[in-house]
Amino acid sequence: MCAAQQLDFQRSEDDSSIQLAYRWKDFQNQEQSLSFTLDKQKINRQFQKLKTYQPLVAQQHIMLAMQRAARAVDPKQARISVRMLGQSLQYQVRARNPAVIDEWKTRLLSLEDQAFADYLASNYYARYHDYLGQEGVKPDHLRYANESIDTLLPAANAIYAKLLDNSQPRAYVNILLSWLQSIPYDNLENRLTSNGSGFLPPADVLISNHGDCDSKTTLAVALLRSMLPNMSMVILYLPGHALLGVQLSHREKDATVNIEGIDYLLVEPTGPAAYSVGEAAPTSLSAIAGNMFTYEKVGSLAQLTSSE
Repeated sequence: MCAAQQLDFQRSEDDSSIQLAYRWKDFQNQEQSLSFTLDKQKINRQFQKLKTYQPLVAQQHIMLAMQRAARAVDPKQARISVRMLGQSLQYQVRARNPAVIDEWKTRLLSLEDQAFADYLASNYYARYHDYLGQEGVKPDHLRYANESIDTLLPAANAIYAKLLDNSQPRAYVNILLSWLQSIPYDNLENRLTSNGSGFLPPADVLISNHGDCDSKTTLAVALLRSMLPNMSMVILYLPGHALLGVQLSHREKDATVNIEGIDYLLVEPTGPAAYSVGEAAPTSLSAIAGNMFTYEKVGSLAQLTSSE
């Protein structure tokens, strides 16, 4: 398998825009080029106030939310204390009635879970679990992709403009893949321990001309959703890797994964190996065959818009 080859990358900017230009070799070893202009103000408004995920800060956020709830409790009913002991959150409920104690313990567990969810959402993170059921935190890739669609529309339109009027969706996905695979690749850190370190939002991958597999896959979702708004997609999370499954008509030799009764074509946006639609790295195929993956379903553009 040959490597995707980027021939040139140019970036320039002024007060209002960022101009990007790429040249690369496609799957047929033909030279391709792409250029577009992104709105600088849109990019600067996005994702600028996000905090790096820190477990201790998250715990403190949860503690404060639970302490506020505890102060609102009638002391005649129950007395609740919530505190940090080292890096662990502990709470105690005292009441004369055992049923009241049980009730508040249940409510505090729910409050803890909701406060954690609120903290993650406010900083664009999401819960993550690997195929073994181990839990962690990762950037909310679906949300990053959804909120990047409008910003990246000039890039999606530039790709679409390269195709013939009667081109099939598969042709669009293939030219997108050959381009993204040629963008220099960063190694992915362990999702369970990195807490999203190294992740770049979609526009930043283009502007900086590099990204890890989670970043490049999220970028691919945003661009594909822009031009193929109703195509079903899933993000597949493998050990140390991410790729996509897309619901397109497939050929007998195509590599697929069946999820909830639907066959998805495998799509590798990361590179540097050059894989067209329906092809995947041997390590990806092996992990999928062994059920060593989890997935997230990508809603259609209409579903994403209605959920905002």
